[in-house]
Amino acid sequence: MLFGKKTEKKTREKYRESNRVILNPGMGWYRPYLFNLEDDVDEGFLSSVIVEEERLCLIEINLYAYRESEINREGICHLEQILDFFHENKKDMMLRFAYDFEGYAMEKEPTSLKQIFVHMHQVGEVVKTYLKEVVLFQGLFVGSWGEMHFSRYVTDLSILRLYDEFRSVFGSEVYLALRTAAYINLIENSRGYDPYLTLFDDAIYGSKTDMGTFSDGRKAEEMDMVIGRYRCPVGGEVLYGSESILSEMDSYHLTYLNSQYDKNALDDWAKMGILSKVSLRLGYRFLIANCRISNSGKHNYLHLEILNIGAGICPYNLTLEVLFNDKVYRTQFAGNEFVPTKSNELMVDLGRDISGLKDSEIQLYRSFDKEPVYFANHGLEQKKSIMFKELWEN
Repeated sequence: MLFGKKTEKKTREKYRESNRVILNPGMGWYRPYLFNLEDDVDEGFLSSVIVEEERLCLIEINLYAYRESEINREGICHLEQILDFFHENKKDMMLRFAYDFEGYAMEKEPTSLKQIFVHMHQVGEVVKTYLKEVVLFQGLFVGSWGEMHFSRYVTDLSILRLYDEFRSVFGSEVYLALRTAAYINLIENSRGYDPYLTLFDDAIYGSKTDMGTFSDGRKAEEMDMVIGRYRCPVGGEVLYGSESILSEMDSYHLTYLNSQYDKNALDDWAKMGILSKVSLRLGYRFLIANCRISNSGKHNYLHLEILNIGAGICPYNLTLEVLFNDKVYRTQFAGNEFVPTKSNELMVDLGRDISGLKDSEIQLYRSFDKEPVYFANHGLEQKKSIMFKELWEN
């Protein structure tokens, strides 16, 4: 036996959930940062207002100054400077481009879709450098506040043309969050299934339909159809501090929420004593539920049962790595396979000789840059590397 009698008894204490909020990539509370693209970027001011405790940022880019022209070199440089600032500060980005952030899209948007397409291609050349760090895009460049309403370009034909152009610029494997379930249904019925389409809901509990996010009388149906099926990150803003959030977070796949809006709703949650509970479950939250070793033929395998006890979806490909005997063993998987309340088993082929396994190290990280993903187990929530014996021994 590998570890003698201790192989018969794992440490249940290590499989207990921590009561701490975990700051993992691509999830959690966020706040918006609005930029007029023609204006100089004040990095000193940005450094003073950026929040260390929030990994996620919504970057809103106002294109109004270029509604009748191409974006000039100065504007392109400003966009590069903005994205580079958040990159250097290790922030994960959500992007929203629009021509109006005051409620006057009809007056401020370009007079032709072709102008919007030109801008898409221009900003796309800049964004592509940072695309792996972009969790998702919100909207299709149109509507008041970029929310795809009060615009001449929210007809079915215009939405389809904007969608087609967006995909041609940014690719098919970038999350695109649209403002309503009806837009997703429109695109899917016309263009086919797109597993990277999702919702941003900036009116959670604002009405029975979340202020038009869902069709009248069809909220539950559309939530199941659009959110439940897609395994995509969903989030936005809360307009009313309903206590129902605790039982409905899983249904929303809530991966991110605005920490600034609506303050009254968030204050209501705080008074009800549920704001901390929302924070704890917001986003994905991976708990190691079991650990075992098996063998088949001459190969040994490490099995980790991982339970997502958060409400959200991990939007990245992840890598589980085991280091022992000066060798590295890895397995890669899609983070969105771990849906809320469900467990999956990860398996790593360790080869023949596992005599040094008890002193091995286990890491979970974002595949493209090795950014750590922390487990929610008690005592492990701040550890980039876990010793195998921590999961196995008494």
